Amino acid sequence: MPVPERYNKGYNVGVGGAVVDGDRLLLVRRSSRRGRGNWQVPGGFIEPDETIEQAVMREVMEEAGVKTEVRGVLGIRNRYDPDVDNSLYIVLLLRPLDSNPQPDNHEVDRAGFFTLEEIKALEQVPAINLEIAERALSAEKNVLNPKTVAHSSGATYTLFVG
Repeated sequence: MPVPERYNKGYNVGVGGAVVDGDRLLLVRRSSRRGRGNWQVPGGFIEPDETIEQAVMREVMEEAGVKTEVRGVLGIRNRYDPDVDNSLYIVLLLRPLDSNPQPDNHEVDRAGFFTLEEIKALEQVPAINLEIAERALSAEKNVLNPKTVAHSSGATYTLFVG
């Protein structure tokens, strides 16, 4: 049975990468029209042929030039707005495989690792990103951890569990 057409319209799924290096979180400053000047975790939309893990690692690499690996799901934001439809945003906790961020100078004009105190001193940090910073830099992160599970078809997928 095909998926009803109404299930493929009116929503989007995005990812954000909370890349933690010691006591510092990677943030980028948006230079594109939407959100210009905002300091936030790197991220973007999931492409149709990507998993959330692939999408978040790609977005962090594209925007900040940092290779990463996924540690778990840190949080999920769901929003419905009649002007922009339904939006799901999944924040993943990531470990950096290198620590030399470079902005792409297209979507972002600055990238760096910041302590929580430094983040609180930045201008234009959206509330969601301040919350992400506080959670990502806390001693207890309470993440959902990735687990590879086999489907009856033989294919594998990732299940995030606590």
